[in-house]
Amino acid sequence: MLAPMLSVLKLKVWLMPRILSLALCATMAAFLAMVPAKAQLAAPAPLNSEELADVARINGFLNSLKNMSGRFLQINPDGVLSEGAFYIARPGRARFDYDQEDLIVVARGQQLLIKEGTFVTNELPLDGTPLKILLGRDIDLATDARIIAVDSRAGTLATTIQDPDAPELGQVTLIFTGPTLQLQRWIVTDAQGLRTTISLTEINYPERIDPDLFRLESGNSTFRGRQD
Repeated sequence: MLAPMLSVLKLKVWLMPRILSLALCATMAAFLAMVPAKAQLAAPAPLNSEELADVARINGFLNSLKNMSGRFLQINPDGVLSEGAFYIARPGRARFDYDQEDLIVVARGQQLLIKEGTFVTNELPLDGTPLKILLGRDIDLATDARIIAVDSRAGTLATTIQDPDAPELGQVTLIFTGPTLQLQRWIVTDAQGLRTTISLTEINYPERIDPDLFRLESGNSTFRGRQD
């Protein structure tokens, strides 16, 4: 499992293939390879009017989303599969329970907590993760992210985004389906081109999710996180 790490960066390298990245994905800081400077990256082409309208639809869906739960299937770059249950309560909270690994990942407020077995082993900032965008209070991808591409075809709408502060570190593709949009999967692609895919199934939109799901206890301590 997760061995002691010497830095947050090394921890994120281990963690990112497991959460969005899910989750609900710290993605941009997780990538192993780096190019020298983001100034050397070509700027994405400006979006046309149809693409801007699609981005507005995605913003509308994400901002209207309150509670979401279901199952996830994760495919790592090496082909290893992981499954589990997820819970999202916007703004600011998410939980991913892995079936075969004694691992729970919880996002709450500005923190990302990792629990292995009976102990909370790490506490990280949520910044730089796909969950930062998914769990944001007022989402506007045009300002919160660097939009690389928007693709709409055959009932599927996808957008590829980067961290605007570190676009050289990789990108995330969010994929939606249906006329009213439903988030079906996301794909994290690192600077080496290695891809981790999270697919969501058995999706529900409950009126309420138990807030205790977003608390993690470790020994005599309870990690609650800040909920900003």
